[in-house]
Amino acid sequence: MKNLRSQRPYALLALPAALLAGMPPAPAAAQAWPTRPVRMIIPFTPGGSTDLLARAVGGRISEGVGQPVVFDNRPGANTIIAFELQAKAAPDGYTLLMGGFNGMVMNPIFYPKLPYDVERDLAPIGMVGASPLMVVVHPSLPIRSMRELADYARANPGKLDFQSSGNGNITHVSVELFMTMAGVKMQHIPYKGGSAGLPDLLSGAVPLKFDVPISALPHVKAGKLRALAVTSPRRLSIAPELPTVAEAGYRGYEAATWFSLVTRRGTPKDIIDRVNAEIRRFVESAEARAQFAAQGIELEAGSPADLQARVMRDRATWSTVVRKAGITVEPI
Repeated sequence: MKNLRSQRPYALLALPAALLAGMPPAPAAAQAWPTRPVRMIIPFTPGGSTDLLARAVGGRISEGVGQPVVFDNRPGANTIIAFELQAKAAPDGYTLLMGGFNGMVMNPIFYPKLPYDVERDLAPIGMVGASPLMVVVHPSLPIRSMRELADYARANPGKLDFQSSGNGNITHVSVELFMTMAGVKMQHIPYKGGSAGLPDLLSGAVPLKFDVPISALPHVKAGKLRALAVTSPRRLSIAPELPTVAEAGYRGYEAATWFSLVTRRGTPKDIIDRVNAEIRRFVESAEARAQFAAQGIELEAGSPADLQARVMRDRATWSTVVRKAGITVEPI
């Protein structure tokens, strides 16, 4: 009996262990997320639209989850550097990417051997905003509408030059889409970035561009450029007098660069849902909407599924445009 009594404490300890073995597993670590700072990769240099939007969204996320968001600018290679970093991150919600149109739509079209795969490596979180383009011409051109632009190009086949911020850029392919719909041909002059082509646009040397509003609008207001239309499906709040290209006679036309948050595929759904909720709070802020509307960025939110559907829809659209126009880009 003495031996049995001496063994009883050990038997009592063993009983809970046996019971625990049959219990459901402890809650996933994701439920405690985040317990440390969250990194947000930005594919462009500081100071641009993507950077400013990322930092504003990151601030909202930081307030909501109670941890700092650390910003990591990784520009270069048409955003491929940043997307590769995200694709190789751990699927734990501690690395986010302010990605978007270039990395998720255009790069898979132009580069068959990317070091990342959008569907395999990335998990969509949600849309943040979109920036349509503004069709602008030098005032020396006798053009005041999209119909007049098409008529002028038709009367001068291959003689009207348009510029872009780079071959394959949204400022390029958006014009290719218009030319296809209007049945006209214009001459493409690519530049290495938007600022590089600005002097030729303002002088009239290369007098046409489908440009981002934040770049074009100040010159329109100064009378140095003439705005014809915007490429969004709805009129812009900062230029409500301008029709959309679709309203101007090209039904179904739409072109925009857009911004979204993604993370690593395999990240727990509750983390993705929580970040998505913070995006929605940011987008619903009147202050944020006014701030970015002034830059031509219309904030918008949606579900991860909405973002995935947009990626697939845009990739199908622009793949067709690129193929018909025979656009190629230099390998990276």
